[in-house]
Amino acid sequence: MAAKVVTSAALTLKMAEEMLSRVGAQLVFAPLGTEDDIIKHAVDADAVIVGSTEPYTQRAIQALGKCKIISRMGIGFNNIDVEEATRQGIPVAVVLDASVHEVSDHAMAFLLAFSRKIFPLTKAVREGVWKAGSSEILKIRDPMFRLTQQSLGLVGVGRIGSRVAQKARAFGMRVLGYDPYLSSWELQERGAEKVDFDRLLRESDFISLHAPLTSETKGMFGLLEFRRMKPTAIIINTARGGIIDEQALYQALVEGSIAGAGLDVTEPEPPRPDSPLLQLEKVLVTAHSAFFSDSSLQELQQKAAEAVIIALRGDWPPFLINPEVKEQENRRIASGSSR
Repeated sequence: MAAKVVTSAALTLKMAEEMLSRVGAQLVFAPLGTEDDIIKHAVDADAVIVGSTEPYTQRAIQALGKCKIISRMGIGFNNIDVEEATRQGIPVAVVLDASVHEVSDHAMAFLLAFSRKIFPLTKAVREGVWKAGSSEILKIRDPMFRLTQQSLGLVGVGRIGSRVAQKARAFGMRVLGYDPYLSSWELQERGAEKVDFDRLLRESDFISLHAPLTSETKGMFGLLEFRRMKPTAIIINTARGGIIDEQALYQALVEGSIAGAGLDVTEPEPPRPDSPLLQLEKVLVTAHSAFFSDSSLQELQQKAAEAVIIALRGDWPPFLINPEVKEQENRRIASGSSR
């Protein structure tokens, strides 16, 4: 009987479907928007491929009686209760190195759009503000600074953060890095000067977030933090929405504590239609699209499917969030090696 691999009907995974069919597994698409959906459709699954929004909660994971692996099609895993998966002996795999180019490009796109006032200038032209002899357009341009005289602060200098550092330095920017898990030498190797959090807030003209959402980073940017930033500073978030307290962000923008925000991610997703942030012209929101390109989508599918195939064959895939599961008596990949 073919192994059953369940994924969300909201995902388009033709490559993954073809890869799994070649090894005798069937990819089943189902609505997985709630805990009850997952329990209904994945209760007999041999594996699941997970996007960014399906709620693999404690209750949902407890229902996965046959599941050998949870394969996350991406790097973030805050929609998966990894502790419960570990208790159940289920390994959780992620794709660590996909979308690095795309997300770092997206962060730089935000930075450049704000730096050169692309959107307010375009809007002004369309509304007829740019007129011969008028000084109104000058007011929209001001202030505008050379990037070679600007500092970019990175919160998290891992795969994506270090790539952003490389691109920012190519524009002549000074790059500061806050990452308590890396030494000064490691940050220097990745193109950033190691600073503490307070200095990052005080000295950065742009702050770009590249940290996972954890108990340490949830709500990391609140009103106190925004008020310690420069009034001309821009916050960029291509990581996870929960790192920013959005009510505090709104207040900071309205009172002028900071100048703008580029948000690819929000909390919740999608944002509520009446979210006050969406009413501010100094906020750009891009619908959790930083990861996306034709190439990255293919790579995400391929690597997520490869992890499932390896697990179904009885071996351990790379990039497990919970590698300790290998040593447990209740591990679901009982015959796999421990490497």
